[in-house]
Amino acid sequence: MSASGSRGDRRNNTDKGESWHAATDPEKCEEMQEKYDWKLLRVEPSNNSTLKVKCIFDGETEFPNYLED
Repeated sequence: MSASGSRGDRRNNTDKGESWHAATDPEKCEEMQEKYDWKLLRVEPSNNSTLKVKCIFDGETEFPNYLED
């Protein structure tokens, strides 16, 4: 879904054991949590006008690479 703008870059903060993915709105954070079975800790505003929120998840999160199969 990155091409559609619903999700963007992922950044890790290993000191806290958290990682985040940018999204267009908080509902997308909930969708990522359900789809990938990640634990959503909180949603924070971002400085991006398109990807308006950061979805903060517990631990390391990474989107599956479907091209590796």
